Amino acid sequence: MSLNTKKKSRTSFGATAPPFIDYLQDILRRYPDGGQILKELIQNADDAKATEVVFIHDDRSYGTESLWTDELGKYQGPALYAYNNAAFTDEDWEGIQMAGRSVKRNDPNKVGRFGIGFNSVYHITDVPSIFSSVHLGMMDPQEKIFGQRNSGFLWSLDDAEHQEALIEMHDQFQPFRDIVSLVGGKEWSSVINEDQHFDGTIFRFPLRKEASDISDNLYDSDRVVELFDSFIADADLSLLFLKNVTSVSLIHINVDGTVKTRLEVKSSISTDVVLESEDDSIIESSTRFKVITLNSEDHKETKWLLTTCTMKEGNVEHLDSLAKKLSFFPQVDLAFPCGEKRDSSESRLSCFLPLPNNESNKTGLPVYINACFGLTDNRREIKWQEEDQQHDEHAVWNELLMKEVLPQAYIMIIQDAIKLAQQDNLPVSSVYNLWPDIAQIKHKRKWYAVALDVLGHLFRQKVAVLSLAKDEREFITPSEAVFPCNAPTSSDILAAIKRTLVSCGENLVTLPGSVASAIDEAYPHLDTLKHVTPAFIRGSLRRINVHTISKHDKLCLLEFILSDKKYRELEGLQLLPLNDGSFRSFTDREEDTALIDSNEFPRVLLPFCKHLFVPDDLRPACSAHLKELARENIFKVINIDAKRVAEYTKRFLPQDWKQMSKGHVTWDVSSNQHPPLEWLQEFWTFLNTHFKELSDFIGLPLIPILRISSEISKLPLMEHEKN
Repeated sequence: MSLNTKKKSRTSFGATAPPFIDYLQDILRRYPDGGQILKELIQNADDAKATEVVFIHDDRSYGTESLWTDELGKYQGPALYAYNNAAFTDEDWEGIQMAGRSVKRNDPNKVGRFGIGFNSVYHITDVPSIFSSVHLGMMDPQEKIFGQRNSGFLWSLDDAEHQEALIEMHDQFQPFRDIVSLVGGKEWSSVINEDQHFDGTIFRFPLRKEASDISDNLYDSDRVVELFDSFIADADLSLLFLKNVTSVSLIHINVDGTVKTRLEVKSSISTDVVLESEDDSIIESSTRFKVITLNSEDHKETKWLLTTCTMKEGNVEHLDSLAKKLSFFPQVDLAFPCGEKRDSSESRLSCFLPLPNNESNKTGLPVYINACFGLTDNRREIKWQEEDQQHDEHAVWNELLMKEVLPQAYIMIIQDAIKLAQQDNLPVSSVYNLWPDIAQIKHKRKWYAVALDVLGHLFRQKVAVLSLAKDEREFITPSEAVFPCNAPTSSDILAAIKRTLVSCGENLVTLPGSVASAIDEAYPHLDTLKHVTPAFIRGSLRRINVHTISKHDKLCLLEFILSDKKYRELEGLQLLPLNDGSFRSFTDREEDTALIDSNEFPRVLLPFCKHLFVPDDLRPACSAHLKELARENIFKVINIDAKRVAEYTKRFLPQDWKQMSKGHVTWDVSSNQHPPLEWLQEFWTFLNTHFKELSDFIGLPLIPILRISSEISKLPLMEHEKN
């Protein structure tokens, strides 16, 4: 051996690529088995601009007589098929052979750019095969079927020898023959000999029945059912953010060839209603309705409001540079389910298809968020700028999307929802349902910060987002609004306040508690906002004619304006209720007198003054406030006591009793001008309790001349004279 050769053998050094089997095993360790596999195949179809995807679980087994090679016999059993109606290009045939080096990597419009997506099918199979455009290919990473160093074989429809094999080897290609007939409605012979082209793609994945070098993960019929069930759980979200695919079906074929559709999910976009951003905006956006229809054992239809928002180049430099470097697209999509109040805790993230249903992918926001996110290498979660990846470009990209694009998209979907509500295309309640519910996300640090950021943008841009009570389709800004009272208040009082303020032209807004909480949490100048308070209502009542307000509403308003105990500010308001249904003003004038009785001094003692008492059916809170007001001696509102009973008995005697002659009067108990029969007994009980001597009652007809009886309608009363 020469010296140079010896040197070369000693110094030869460098990293080498692992065998492909090792690479696959690593992918399968990191990449999940389950419904995500089907999502990857849907993404590939969407990238290829397919509109239809069909998954077929076929329990049939096929013959093993006429095969290309005997080694293929054990792959003639049950299989999973994935069909889509887009044909492979030359680039696709090249790309599917480049494991981990996807040709989609530099195309931001394509989802499956990670390379590992398709290879996840090796959880299921050892020998995937593809029939599309002008080829039928089988892949054998173990190199056990087609000879050493041959990891697959490609039949071409324009090759005469291959054509003959595809037609003559019935057993080998019968699985494809059946599926082509099922999904394409075409004869195999016409596709092979006449068309020499299949305008679609069929993947066949024979189920792994025994452990292999690739995996010891065995797949039987039950496992495929689980795979389908896993996808069905997310089926209504699966088409929400895809660009091209509008139909996905799950089909089962049993051993005797009976075909049953387990699920069909379809999407359709309304072209009648499309809202687009202004040309001078920093974003390019559009909002439209998308309907997702599910047909399985039940029929379900969900209408979504879908907003797509892209940051225009030249506005955020860092975003622009990363978009070019990573071949990502600075776009955020938001979807909101119309007409149904969904639990916000279920809303989650999508990267074109929904990410796994775990806590890290749930936002707590009422909208579902989709973007070209930078994902972890197993594509299960989004990367964020945590301590160990502060400078990870994918994590930085995601943070920029959340900071720069998401708030713009959120504002746009709210503004467009308002326009649609004003056009009667969306319930007004949906506008408020779009707002982040602060209580739902306070425990989610990242999404709480995002919600505050969105709300901050909304308020700084002075967007008219609050619905007027007088016309729910008219919206105003928070600074123009009068907010409902936030103290606990009964519904009938709130209704009376609403009717009153609307009638006097105030900009009262109606809003749910979650929106009020969001404003309290995020509005920059809370102290400048106008709220319904007792003082505000008192001021409003001074500016209107209270005679136009109903009795019920007056009593409700009275209870509310008394509640802050600022009784002096009631002066002049004609809201003091009397027993006869009229209302006096809160003044110290004699004509505005109102009397309040008690258990000790009941109103039956003063039947002559019943028109001066406040109603005895006022609500307890209102009665309590009026009694407290009377104790403060502010207005002519009086809690009656013994002295007042004596005073008002003298002052309000029946007119004919005041003209008494011969020292007695006639008490006509049947006359409504005279006291009722029970009055005299109650009055003497009162006198006996509160007076030791009766000098205050001299001259009053209080002494019956005859025995009182219920049969007597008229009774003479003698005046009490001085001893």
